[in-house]
Amino acid sequence: MSEKKELYTLAAQQLTEFMKGKITRKTPERFEILRVVCQISGIFSIDELQEEMEKKATFKVSRVTLFNTLKLLEEAKLVIKHCLSRAALYECCVTPHPMICLVCEQCGKIRKLESSKIENWLSEQKCKQFVITQPVLYFHGLCRSCMVKNSIKNRKTKTKTKIQKK
Repeated sequence: MSEKKELYTLAAQQLTEFMKGKITRKTPERFEILRVVCQISGIFSIDELQEEMEKKATFKVSRVTLFNTLKLLEEAKLVIKHCLSRAALYECCVTPHPMICLVCEQCGKIRKLESSKIENWLSEQKCKQFVITQPVLYFHGLCRSCMVKNSIKNRKTKTKTKIQKK
């Protein structure tokens, strides 16, 4: 069985258990959305999920259904919601683990940083009167391509300024 199918099977079991406890209906739409979410690698937006649903899903679902199901999956601890400055982004996370995200403030791209030392440190953190269920650390800055674009833009601006002064 492939890794994605195993992930979906585990997630579907967890969702079923969660919905039993919450007395929520098990609809085929919810499980289809979960299946597609499990196939997406990395962080995604609602628009990207909608595109993937159009490509991979066996039937269409409305945008409202996507939002509501993502909220349910988040409550069931199957999806992480990354609330960043531009928009909410989501990520399949059936088995929670510490993560470090690098967020570019200019283009909005998010890249995961692999660092076992920091991940171990994150997983060991304890807080009084607070239970950490999903340790995520965000570093905000500029990605390499945005830094290059900015330096080129600055050089052009300096060159124009020098020409205008002459």
